[in-house]
Amino acid sequence: MPNKINKIKAIIFDWGGVCCQEGEPFASLHLQKKLSMNPEEIIEKVKDIYIDYYIGKYNRETFWRAIMKYFHLKETPEINPVALSDAYLNSYSVYQDVLDLALRLQKNYKVGLLSNLTPEMRDHIRSAHQTEKYFKTEVYSCDKDVKVIKPEVKPFKVILKKMKLPAKNCLFIDNSEKNTRAAAQLGFETILFKNRPQLFKKIKKII
Repeated sequence: MPNKINKIKAIIFDWGGVCCQEGEPFASLHLQKKLSMNPEEIIEKVKDIYIDYYIGKYNRETFWRAIMKYFHLKETPEINPVALSDAYLNSYSVYQDVLDLALRLQKNYKVGLLSNLTPEMRDHIRSAHQTEKYFKTEVYSCDKDVKVIKPEVKPFKVILKKMKLPAKNCLFIDNSEKNTRAAAQLGFETILFKNRPQLFKKIKKII
């Protein structure tokens, strides 16, 4: 938490795990049953394709086609790009109280979003949840000017440039310790998100 509260001018949120229960790309139970694997095991098998999706090298159609090709899956009513995508996009649930917090913070702070997301989920949350209402600056790993995932330095640098602030004036909230550690090394103040009551308690100290 910030030692000098008055120096914080921006608060930057992660999406999955902070603003919502994290989505699962391989949420399809039909896919899991067909492969006899859980989502973590699927990710391990297709790690390169998976990471490439998060940095924007695939769109929705090409990603799911690549997954089906890798596992030699024939298209069925249950296993096809649309069905697999639908399972993914329905696998998370928003924490509306966290979004409401972000909205309230706009009265006194710049509020941003910095997230590792696929193009598919990025476009979905923007449309479904009007993220621009809550976050005036949004940066995603799959964006054309980013194309790397946290904890790499570039995503942090991009959002700082867009917010026109140095790291020392920004508070970054993430549920991944490796990401908060990377941010702290750049000079950000950080909160390692554990749960919503913990977040609200810590945030109260600066608002």
